[in-house]
Amino acid sequence: MTEKRYELLNWASALLKAHHRDTNIGEILLCERLQISRTALLAGLREPVSDQDASWVRECVSDHVYHGTPVQYMIGSAPFYGRSFKVTPDVLIPRQETEELVWRVGQWADRYFSNQKQLAVCDIGTGSGAIAVTLALEHPEWHVTAVDVSAKALDVARQNAALLGAKVNFRQGDLLEPLNGESFDLLVSNPPYITSQEMDRLDDTVSHFEPHLALFGGEDGLDFYRRIINDLPLIFGQSPYFIAAFEIGAYQGKAVKELIHSAFPHHIESLSIEKDIAGYDRNVLAVLRKPAL
Repeated sequence: MTEKRYELLNWASALLKAHHRDTNIGEILLCERLQISRTALLAGLREPVSDQDASWVRECVSDHVYHGTPVQYMIGSAPFYGRSFKVTPDVLIPRQETEELVWRVGQWADRYFSNQKQLAVCDIGTGSGAIAVTLALEHPEWHVTAVDVSAKALDVARQNAALLGAKVNFRQGDLLEPLNGESFDLLVSNPPYITSQEMDRLDDTVSHFEPHLALFGGEDGLDFYRRIINDLPLIFGQSPYFIAAFEIGAYQGKAVKELIHSAFPHHIESLSIEKDIAGYDRNVLAVLRKPAL
C-alpha cells in the first residue's frame, strides 16, 4: 500500500524528536522534494508519496539524525530576508539573526545619510553573499562591494547575485586589503567570531560541516574585529560620517564596543550594542565622525 504524506512525516518527526533534532525537517525536505509550499503540503496530507520520493526523504532525515548533515546543504539553499540563497559547504548557512543586522544597517543609513542616497557600502567576509545581495536589492541606489578571502565562497556569492538580480562588485582578498585606496560610507561585517572554547562545544551540524575558516575568530573570538576596526581609516570616504555595523557573538558586545572606542576615542557620534529577538547581544553599530588623515 502506498505511503501517505502524513505517515512519512509522522515517521520523520518521531525519529527526529527521539534524537533531539528539529522535528520540522521532514516537512522541509518533503516540500523541497515535491517542489510545493508548506501550505500545499499540509492541505494534501493524505496524498500518496511515490516510493522514490519517500526513499529520498528517509535517507535525508537519517543522514541528518545520525551524521548531523545540515538540511540546507542537502537541498542546496537557505532562506534569508524573504529570499532563497544557494548554499554549499564552502559557505556558512545564513542565520535568521543576521537579518536583523541588514535591517539595522538600513535604519542607521536613513538616520545619518538622509540627504545622501547613493552610498558606497562594503560587506567584509561575504560568504554566500546574503548580506551584500540583500542590501543591494533592498537599496538599489547603493553601490555594494563584497569581499571574501575564499574563491569558492565568492563563486557561490556571485551565483546568488546573478540568480536574484543584484548588482554587487566582488573582490577576493583578506578583509579590507583589496579595498585599500577606495572610499566607502558604510561597512557591514559578520566576521568569524567563535572562540577556541566555543569551537569545542559547537553543535555537530555546524562543527562537522560548516567551514571553520568562516567560524573561528581566534582565542577570544575578536581577531577579525581588531583588524577591521584598525584599518577602517583606509576606506573612509568624503562624507562627514562613516557607519560600521557588525554582527557579534552573544557575549562580545562590550568587548567590540571597547575596541571601537579605543580606536576612535574622539570621533564617535554614536556607538550602540543591539540585542537580537532572543535578547542576546547581536550587533554593534558605530557612527564615526571622520578624523583628519
